[in-house]
Amino acid sequence: MQLFRSVLFPIALAIALAAGVPQAARALTLADLDAGGSFSVGSLTFSDFDVLVTGDVSADLSDYPVQLLADGFRLAGIPCLTLGEEATVLVSYVVESALGIDGASLFAPLVAAGAGAAALVSDSLLDEDGDALATLLALNVFGDGSDFSDSAGFVATTKLQVVKVISLTTGVVAAVPHVDQRFSVVPEPLTLVMLASGLSGLAMVGRRRAMVA
Repeated sequence: MQLFRSVLFPIALAIALAAGVPQAARALTLADLDAGGSFSVGSLTFSDFDVLVTGDVSADLSDYPVQLLADGFRLAGIPCLTLGEEATVLVSYVVESALGIDGASLFAPLVAAGAGAAALVSDSLLDEDGDALATLLALNVFGDGSDFSDSAGFVATTKLQVVKVISLTTGVVAAVPHVDQRFSVVPEPLTLVMLASGLSGLAMVGRRRAMVA
């Protein structure tokens, strides 16, 4: 009974998380991006997508919805794998910003249950010359723990190459309900001025209150 519960809970969690992916995400898919599509969010522009799907999942890239976030995107649609199935999804792309990109973060609520089950997402971040800037890793290895998020800061660059690897191995069940990819951009000079002015104003108010007291 205990074994049944330990397996049933991850399956239910994977289904619940997958159901929570907004349906609006289906307006854009990996098929659109692999065919030369691009998109922009804020000052960030994403392009030059190259996608490869292997293993026990659909090879139809239109089955993988992409939802735009304020500072990146969410990838979904990878089905829950069971009973010894395996799959790998490779996604490479370029992200650019004239302001400069100085950080990235990864979040993936991975599920893995049963001996030998593992789910992981890794990002290799390279500058425009192909030099490594950082590596992000989210993983869930049955019996060995999990870490669903990772982030890194680096010297600002206007053009970033990203190579993403999503790997699933079962076990009883393994799932990646969705993957969130976000980037931080160097603030615009005007934004910095406004922030400094706001902080100065708060400091002046604090001084006045102290004098009154």
